[in-house]
Amino acid sequence: MNKEGFVKMWDSNVKRNVLIVLLSFIGLILLTYEYGVIASYKYYAPGTVINNKYVGLKTIDYADQVLYENPSEYTLKMKFRDQDYLISGYDIDLNYSYREDLENIKNGQSPFMWPMYLSAPDHKIKKKITFDRNKLVEYIDSFESMQSKNMKKPKNPTIELNDDGVVVAVPQDPGSVIEDKKEVYKAAVNAVNSEEKELDIDKAGLYKISRYTVDSAKVKQCVNRCNRIVGLGVKYYYGDTELELEPYQLFGTIKISDKYDMIISRQKVQEMLESFSRLHDTYSSIRKFKNHNHKYISITNSDYGWEMDIENETDALYKDMIHHKSVSREPAMLHTGFTYNKKGDDIGGTYAEVSLDEQMMFFYKDNRLVLSTEVVTGNINLGRSTPPGIYDVDYHQTPATLKGEDYETKVTYWMPFNGGIGFHDATWRGIFGGDIYTYDGSHGCVNMPYSSAEELFFEIEDGTPVIVY
Repeated sequence: MNKEGFVKMWDSNVKRNVLIVLLSFIGLILLTYEYGVIASYKYYAPGTVINNKYVGLKTIDYADQVLYENPSEYTLKMKFRDQDYLISGYDIDLNYSYREDLENIKNGQSPFMWPMYLSAPDHKIKKKITFDRNKLVEYIDSFESMQSKNMKKPKNPTIELNDDGVVVAVPQDPGSVIEDKKEVYKAAVNAVNSEEKELDIDKAGLYKISRYTVDSAKVKQCVNRCNRIVGLGVKYYYGDTELELEPYQLFGTIKISDKYDMIISRQKVQEMLESFSRLHDTYSSIRKFKNHNHKYISITNSDYGWEMDIENETDALYKDMIHHKSVSREPAMLHTGFTYNKKGDDIGGTYAEVSLDEQMMFFYKDNRLVLSTEVVTGNINLGRSTPPGIYDVDYHQTPATLKGEDYETKVTYWMPFNGGIGFHDATWRGIFGGDIYTYDGSHGCVNMPYSSAEELFFEIEDGTPVIVY
């Protein structure tokens, strides 16, 4: 065979082989396609992915099994204000199924178009959730929190004074009354259908709320009005001593209705002042007095001290408060003392002291002994004893004529402190002190040597305390 013949034979063989290979490849493709068509009638088309699970050339039953979830593992926590409850899938015959969507995907695939599904996107399907709603409702109704007898009515906020002296609205028990039970059932159904793990009844807004809350306009208005009252500032002066009413005392005069209407009660103002008076007034009080011998003695009889005029001061303060006026003054008084400090001492360091047993009189000024003298007091045998007690100098008079039922006496210096009883000079006496008062005492006055009476007259002031014991 010559070269030309060999080449022709070679070319012929190559062409035949190429044709055979080509026909074989085409046949393989056709066989593969045919297999895919046949398989796709019974199975999902090759390349099918559902919910990230490859199910190509798998049955619907297989796909259903792969995607299966156990409904009994599902639980729903229902949170009430007073207690939590759990509902399991088993309790309500919960069931999950993808069957319908799986069948729709299979039925939507054309066997002859199976090659197209090799690059098709993932199918996303949701399971069909079924459960017995009647059982769900019955289960919820069995909760103690759903029983009307266990539900607490919500309470409105209270208006209170805090430790800083500021009026605030304080939330109270929100209660546990379910506004509408049907809404609870509805919320539970939606929670199960959405596969939620928790249902908070409070956050869902299913509780009945109180008529008023701390954010209600009426409550805020009431708080603001109360704060105007407690912040007024009420300062009373007993002498030079300032006594200020505390916020809690002013707050106690306020009355608040169920609708948060606020008024100032005159009766409460009076009660507040009565309490204030009991705490600070000194008139007619029992006193422990330290005498010139540094001994403490109790004095019960007293016509001296500070006493508020409750009735008139109530009217004045009530008027000031309703007009939102601050107060800084001496209150209306029935009696006033010579001095006062915050410990309730209204005698201080300036006073006259009369010792009936010793028949001595002492005058202290600013805690310094200015005068010490023997005296003659009321005749005890004739029932004219000088009454023990605490008094104050009413006035000064010079000269003066002292008159009684059976006497009329002229004196130069007269300083009464207990009605018709007082200090005065007694020039008709040559001796003072001792036991003279037992047989030749006065009609009740404190008789003094002329020089001592003169000195006292110009040293002692009207209103100065006089302690007789």
